[in-house]
Amino acid sequence: MENMTPKGGWRQKRDSFTKMITWFVDGNVRTWYSWDWKHRYSKKRDRSIGMARHRTRITKWGRLCRTAEIYDVLTGKLLHKFSEGREITDEQKE
Repeated sequence: MENMTPKGGWRQKRDSFTKMITWFVDGNVRTWYSWDWKHRYSKKRDRSIGMARHRTRITKWGRLCRTAEIYDVLTGKLLHKFSEGREITDEQKE
């Protein structure tokens, strides 16, 4: 098995698959990069780990988070959108 771990371990901005931008009801805006690995020196990254961690945060914040959007870091494409803790589907956007 090839060791994919970069020298010095994984870094959030450099190595994340996704990022989440959140707008809170108190007016704060935060950007969170995904943790797609189990620990800093993991041999591989897994997109599903990072997505699960984003969803856990959104669930924890609930109504405190007015809007959250998850984007693919490489393409900039919007993957998921949430409003007050609930995911907005394509049918609801129209």
